[in-house]
Amino acid sequence: MSPQNPFTAVDESFAADVLQLFSGICDRTTAALAVNEDWGGSGHRDDQYAVDLVLDEICVVPLVGEGFTVLSEESGVTTPDVESRGTVVVDPLDGSTNAGLGLPWCATSLCLVVDGLAVVSTVANLRTGERFTAARGLGAWHGGTRLAPLAPVALGEAIVAVSGWPDHPYGWRQFRALGAAALDLCAVATGAFAGYVDIDDAHGPWDYLGGQLVVEEAGGVVVDAGGRDLVTLDHDARRAPVAAAGPRLLDELLAQRRR
Repeated sequence: MSPQNPFTAVDESFAADVLQLFSGICDRTTAALAVNEDWGGSGHRDDQYAVDLVLDEICVVPLVGEGFTVLSEESGVTTPDVESRGTVVVDPLDGSTNAGLGLPWCATSLCLVVDGLAVVSTVANLRTGERFTAARGLGAWHGGTRLAPLAPVALGEAIVAVSGWPDHPYGWRQFRALGAAALDLCAVATGAFAGYVDIDDAHGPWDYLGGQLVVEEAGGVVVDAGGRDLVTLDHDARRAPVAAAGPRLLDELLAQRRR
């Protein structure tokens, strides 16, 4: 099964099938993290934990088995033996340092990209059990509750999530640096944060694509601070996502970031 024109809305039955697949994967990554006691390195990369690879396998194997190409932070590109149904961009454990510290701000993020567009996504908080899902043109959900359109927030009243260290006052009310972009973006979608700013051009597509679709389907806006396309399937690409509840706040955050 393949989606209908992804430039309008993904087919509902296709989206439901993909979300069911993603849900089962997130159930298994949640269970695996809950019993993990090994916070040592993987031996493959300085910033990679052994548990990153455990969760990566949990994600990659069933996705490839269902005919999807996978782009994972941990293992790169894996292709199926059949004609690909699209590419699932995967962060098995976003916020792995938080997870190692016992902080409940870490997630599995899965986002299906078809014809250059993010069409279905799930972001699962692996400690609290919260789930965020979205399907292009069909809406976004926090658990079983559809997210309502976001209300505009003035910069002076905004509490904004950041990645990196602001080098000057942005004029916001307060900011937070929580260390898991996927969940930070989902918090924008719920209205908990008014916006999000990547200050350091530090994120691969697995970090933000799942949360980006949730924000957009909740009525928010997400762009790259450098004007580049955020949807990339290049493992080496890095972007600087900036998100906001509305276009006015987005413009103000971008202007401050460019100072």
